[in-house]
Amino acid sequence: MARGRSLRLALALWMLPLSLFVFLSSLWVTHSNIAALADSAYDRSLAGAVRAIEENISTTNGGLGVQLPYTLLATLQAASTSVIYVRVSTDDKLVQIGDIGLPPPPAIGSDRPHFYTITYLGKELRGAALRVPLAQPLYGADAPQSLIVEVAETTESRALFLRRVSDVAFVRDLSISLIGLGLLVVGIGVSLRPLTRLKEMFDGRAPHDLSPIPTASIPTEARPLIDSFNTLLQRHADQYAAQRRFLDDASHQLRTPISVLQLQVDYALSTPSPEAQREAIAAMGPVIARATQMTRQMLTLARAENLSATHVQNWKQIDLTALLPEVLRLHLAPARAATVALDLDLPDGPVMIAGDDTLIFEGLSNLLDNAIRHSPAGGTVAVSLCSGALAEITIRDHGRGAPPQILAHLGEAFLTIRSDRSSAGTGLGLSLAQTVARAHGGDLVAENPADGGFQITMRLARMDS
Repeated sequence: MARGRSLRLALALWMLPLSLFVFLSSLWVTHSNIAALADSAYDRSLAGAVRAIEENISTTNGGLGVQLPYTLLATLQAASTSVIYVRVSTDDKLVQIGDIGLPPPPAIGSDRPHFYTITYLGKELRGAALRVPLAQPLYGADAPQSLIVEVAETTESRALFLRRVSDVAFVRDLSISLIGLGLLVVGIGVSLRPLTRLKEMFDGRAPHDLSPIPTASIPTEARPLIDSFNTLLQRHADQYAAQRRFLDDASHQLRTPISVLQLQVDYALSTPSPEAQREAIAAMGPVIARATQMTRQMLTLARAENLSATHVQNWKQIDLTALLPEVLRLHLAPARAATVALDLDLPDGPVMIAGDDTLIFEGLSNLLDNAIRHSPAGGTVAVSLCSGALAEITIRDHGRGAPPQILAHLGEAFLTIRSDRSSAGTGLGLSLAQTVARAHGGDLVAENPADGGFQITMRLARMDS
């Protein structure tokens, strides 16, 4: 048998993409911030070098003199393990001091150093440039020029620093993510413990224990499921109680005819008179007929109450205008014996429903049998079929009608009903008819008409409704 999917595994798999996204996002943010901080720190060193060179520029006597801050540059180079390039030139490039092969910077600021990235001798350089306006022209120029002060360094130190810090951040974020996933798995396990206890409680329950499950210790997310399950348990408990009552009543009802039959058999076996034996055997006939009818009704009722979804899906089309004459034909002999006339009124066209013809036939047959037994001699039982939103089959007799307390509990099994002829009924027929009607999307309605008698209507859902 295939095992169900683990809830813990499902939650972990759902959290894995989120954890991976958070891990990669954190790594990217860390790398970006560290790169920005590293650039800021290294750029401040370059800016300090540019400012130091600016302060050591001399233009006395119309010439250019620059005293480079070698100590500062040496310290900068030693701290960063990078190669430092310096150039001081006029903006017209007529005068250049330092590394004259450096590519020109893309833009130059006059108020503060401008930072840029270039490639020189196959290496990437990070540089800072500052424009310094002169108060007087140099070397006999017509107008004062500006000096361009440039300091650049290779980026190996920056890249090494960034790689080391990124490796540390990667290990840190990976550890945090794995610890988070581990805690999540452990947390899921702890959160699912109430369900494990619930399973153990189910395993320890008695087979017939249908009491509700306490929800005090159930997680909020699982409580609606347990509430629905408790509702299901209550329905099964009600059904189980009804079945127990039905079995108790059935055993009680069948015990009487069986006891009578046993007495009559014992009497027939003990008497030496053949005539007395024949009388005893003949007296068994009505008892056996009643027990047989009751047994058939109980079996049909049980079948109607336990219709499966597959059985309902396989229902066939039934034409009630063809089924009703068959039901009446079956009861012609008992009706004649009771001197009761049967009248049938059908519509002109067919009335189609989807259902189980055996169950409907049995339900209608029980209703018609009750009507015949409760009709006075010489009376009439009228059967009519009306086709509307529901198919309505009405059976009416002209007996004494049903007392109000009987109408209030109509459809209950083993409800004692007495007719004009003092014949007793168990109510199984009406209970069966009501169960059949409800199984076919309808119901059973009974009333005492104002002009006397008793009328009962079985309503069934039509195919086109």
